[in-house]
Order: sequence, then structure tokens, then C-alpha cells
Amino acid sequence: MKRLMELKEDKIGKDIEILKDGPICKYFKNGILDKDLNWFNNKNFEVIEMNCRNWNRKNAHRKLKDALNFPDYYGENMNAFADCLTDMYNKKHRGLVLVFRSYDSFVEEDVKFAEAILDIIARESRIWLLTGQKLIGLIQSDNPDLDFPELGGTSPIWNPSEWFNADRKNNETSLLIAVFIERMKAI
Repeated sequence: MKRLMELKEDKIGKDIEILKDGPICKYFKNGILDKDLNWFNNKNFEVIEMNCRNWNRKNAHRKLKDALNFPDYYGENMNAFADCLTDMYNKKHRGLVLVFRSYDSFVEEDVKFAEAILDIIARESRIWLLTGQKLIGLIQSDNPDLDFPELGGTSPIWNPSEWFNADRKNNETSLLIAVFIERMKAI
């Protein structure tokens, strides 16, 4: 990992930057997420965005089916989700990026269901990598403290621009810490 970190930033794409720590990455600020999505769009990734603000156990599978264009026979259960996700493999793109905005709202509604979706994406991502494709899940949260257990064997981390708590929280102490860190970098 240290070797990867030593490579120049312009030589590491967002896909590798994220996948080196696992296929699920968290975002707090929409602007940072939008910037990264622009990179993925410009690099021939298929990007599918979903707003999860009103998701719950009763409607989540229907919302996934609609957003991901799953077939009519989609069984609206986790096994069916995993099967249909496998079928989304498409060689005309470099990979697939699934974007879940306001995912913390869904987590608050049904944490086990929300984690199960991410766990399936994480496990499926490894299979895609073995065949030359990339499957990445990006989670935007309005809660700067959103945390998950291991998903697919790894724990999701915050993106590099918001890795420090101070980068996600707008209180005076956090801002002072952020300023201090930036000044220390300049030394």
C-alpha cells in the first residue's frame, strides 16, 4: 500500500484510489462526490445515481429495480439483487459506479438492509475485478459520522478529501484543526 501511495496522484485514477481500500467509498460533501463522478463519466464508466432519502424496507427493492433497470422477474430479495447485479456486467464500459445519495437516511430506516446491499456490491466487485471490470459503490451521507462494519471483507473508508473528521464537520474546533493541518503540510 505504501508503494501505491508513493505513486504520483496524476497516475492513479479514482477507480484505483477507491478500490485499493475496498469497493465502497463514503462521501459527505456533494461537491467532492460530483467532482469524482465527473472523472468516472470522462473515463467511460457507467454511473447510476440513486437518491435514498425516502428508501425503506417496503420500497427499496422497487427503487433499485427502477434505477438499475432490473428485469420484470426481479424477485425483490437479496439473492435476486445479487443475481441481477451480476448481469449488469457490460464490457462496453470500464466499469459500473453505483451512487447512493443520502444513504444515511436509509441506514437510519433499516441498517441491516442498507448494509446487506453494500455487502453484496462489495462481494460482487471482487468477482468483476477478476474478469477485468470494476464495480464501485459510492455512498453520500449527510451524517459525517456514518460508519459500517466490514462489507465484503473490508470496512468502507472516507474518500481522501474528507478522510479527516475536520473535513466533514463544520464546527469551529474542526475548522481550526483543518487550518492547523494545512499549515503543517506547508512546513
